[in-house]
Amino acid sequence: MARQEPGYEPDYRFSLANERTLLSWIQTAFGLLALGVPLAGGIRGVRLPPWHHEIGLGAIVLSVLIVPAAYRNWRRVQLAMRLGIHLPRDPLPALLASGVAVLLATTLLSMAMK
Repeated sequence: MARQEPGYEPDYRFSLANERTLLSWIQTAFGLLALGVPLAGGIRGVRLPPWHHEIGLGAIVLSVLIVPAAYRNWRRVQLAMRLGIHLPRDPLPALLASGVAVLLATTLLSMAMK
């Protein structure tokens, strides 16, 4: 038996748009993971700059933080639409921007130390 959600069923177009947003965040997390794994593990035969391991681990950590936050935001928006209240603020853009800024600063610092 399906679990009964509070409130009213929102217009399916809004629910699908909310789901597409969730999937876009997951796609972003996969991209960061694809960047982080080779850097953290090293690439055979390729000389990487100093701190490549830390940059890779940072990208992996950022991807791991994005997925649960994206799911939590999807649930919060879905509930807000069902209850007809204002949509909650999305913390993910700030999280991603901060994380990418840290990765960029680390990369630039490692290049300067070369």
